[in-house]
Amino acid sequence: MIGNWLLAIALLIVLFFISWIDLREKRIPNELVFVIVVLGVISLLLGQPLSPAILGGAIYFSLLFLIYILFPGGMGLGDVKLAGALGFLLGWEKTLLAFLLSFLGGALIGVLLIALSFKKRRDPIPFAPFMAGGAIIAFFWGEKIINWYLHLFY
Repeated sequence: MIGNWLLAIALLIVLFFISWIDLREKRIPNELVFVIVVLGVISLLLGQPLSPAILGGAIYFSLLFLIYILFPGGMGLGDVKLAGALGFLLGWEKTLLAFLLSFLGGALIGVLLIALSFKKRRDPIPFAPFMAGGAIIAFFWGEKIINWYLHLFY
């Protein structure tokens, strides 16, 4: 369907700019987060059910907000807002996958940067690029990955 492809292209473009800005300026513009919310609304118009969208936004927002509260300085509020928007767009199942992938990617790259002495243990590493990567994988291949994982147990 053409609408889904346009949605996918728009998501890729917005996540590229969010990641680029976060890497350069260590901030995530609210305007771009709002664009992702609009993309989420468009996905509802294209047939995504409302309940999983709301639950996905609430889950991802809550998880990152909890990290923001428990570990001050470890996560920015922009990351928290971005998480809520991405969760709304992805729905709860793909949100859980995106969350897992973003933290795995962030941990692997973080350890690599520390091991290669590009960063020190307490140096900040922008998290939006990892959230973007997790969201893109979940958006395009989430159902296949989730089904593969669930079939490991059945």
